[in-house]
Amino acid sequence: MKRVLNINVGVLGHVDSGKTSLVAALSTQLSTAALDKHPQSKERGITLDLGFSAFTVPLPPHLSHLPYDELQFTLVDCPGHASLIRTIIGGVQIIDMMVLVVDVTKGLQTQTAECLVVGEVATSRMVVALNKVDLLQPEQERPKAVRRAIKRLGATFAMTKFAGVTMIPVSAKPAGQPGAAALGLDDLRAALVGLVPPAPRAVSGPFLFAIDHCFPIKGQGSVLTGTVLQGSVSVNDPLELPVLKLTRPVRSIQMFRSPVQRAVQGDRVGICVTQLDAGLLERGLACAPGTVPTFRGAVAAVEKIRFYAGRVPSRARFHVSVGHSTVMAGLTFFGTPDGAGLPRAAALAASIANLAAMAAQGTPMAFDAARDYLYQDELYGLEGRPQAAGPQPGQPAKQPAAGEGGSEAEAEGEGEEDRHFGPQWVLLQFDQAVTAPRDALVIGAKFDADIHGEACRLAFYGRLVRLVDPSRPEELATLRLFKLKSRSGVIERLQPDGATAIVRGLIKKESDVAVFAGLKVHFQNGLAAEGRSAEDNVVTLRCKRYIFDPNAKKVLRQ
Repeated sequence: MKRVLNINVGVLGHVDSGKTSLVAALSTQLSTAALDKHPQSKERGITLDLGFSAFTVPLPPHLSHLPYDELQFTLVDCPGHASLIRTIIGGVQIIDMMVLVVDVTKGLQTQTAECLVVGEVATSRMVVALNKVDLLQPEQERPKAVRRAIKRLGATFAMTKFAGVTMIPVSAKPAGQPGAAALGLDDLRAALVGLVPPAPRAVSGPFLFAIDHCFPIKGQGSVLTGTVLQGSVSVNDPLELPVLKLTRPVRSIQMFRSPVQRAVQGDRVGICVTQLDAGLLERGLACAPGTVPTFRGAVAAVEKIRFYAGRVPSRARFHVSVGHSTVMAGLTFFGTPDGAGLPRAAALAASIANLAAMAAQGTPMAFDAARDYLYQDELYGLEGRPQAAGPQPGQPAKQPAAGEGGSEAEAEGEGEEDRHFGPQWVLLQFDQAVTAPRDALVIGAKFDADIHGEACRLAFYGRLVRLVDPSRPEELATLRLFKLKSRSGVIERLQPDGATAIVRGLIKKESDVAVFAGLKVHFQNGLAAEGRSAEDNVVTLRCKRYIFDPNAKKVLRQ
């Protein structure tokens, strides 16, 4: 039997960009829901579900040292319609690389941009297929038109991690004629082959399998089709379906209708199990028993998606896709305290680096549950977070340099010392239980926004770093999230000892004075009896209030 290296390629793009026609022109083997076999897909003329097909090529020279006989590309045809973005998000979690299909006559469209955002989160390997080049007329002017399109699109990709991406002119169905020879496919195949890394797959960790379809076969059992995300599985191994709380033995495994005894990370296979009602499961996860938890809350390391124009506030509710589920969740954002961030110049580079660290195959920064974190009113992007303490008493406002206008100076980065740039996290409290890996990819979105609008609906992305049970206050209290509290009063008189003052307005009449005992206060110019100004009489008390501390109103800390 031939040893096959399988590479999963997501094919994404705006509806009607020609994705499915391109997949049909490339494919030599068809699998589940390939080429819009779904009846409603045929009726509506658009892709409604993930479709799978494949083609193989000889093992190229740069992979000849690997223990394989041929290279197989499994094409994951993702829907392009705005209403099906959740299906797209599920699809990109299984891909190794991506083809972004762009209608060369229309350029980047709304869903093209959303697919690009999802692609940034999912993979670092992409090629752009400029489809429908046959429509660029007259034919003798076509090369010039293609060059203009590449230059225009290149400027957009330069603002993403795909700067300098390869763009291949193609036409999957020239002149709309089914029998006409497609254009540019050899170049596209060569570009995909060139993206395959010359390193063997790391078959490590417990078995994890993304199920995209489930159907019964009479006399055999139920077949789960999908992609091995991690580890390996062999015939007769126990397989858990964590959502159903069921464990079944693997009866048989097939890869594109060929029986195999074992499947490893990256393989697309069908796994047959017995005593399973196929109607109970459509899409989800299978795993080694006991390795995938079900939970109602989690902490995730997150970044704001820079194409999202709106605010992402704490206490808001967003659609959150985690694993293969999309549910509503409440959000509480937090970050490192002031003074523990990055310079503004490093913020963009760190954001781009985080795209790789938080992608499905990356490793997010570890979460230290023992340290303090500052509560944030919202998730911030490259503009940075305002310093929580605000301007210090008596500190003069920074003035524009000679010849600068105030607003223009701010646009150029004035006031950087009043902004914080650093890692951010979110506490997610889901409306219903979620079953997903402990380090699953997370994407937050406003899917209730107008699907016909031009605004990006994807708001943030990240990775789970810690699971939390929000129904247990003592577990929430282990998250050391604090708000900075500040109170000011005025010194009415100093006592003769020079260390005691009578202060008005610092503590409310109804407050328990014992709560404030032992806390430090701040003076503008120290506590001196002589030569005091009105400003010198201002006393400020700053402290931390931990938002999940059950005694937060009784205990203040500094």
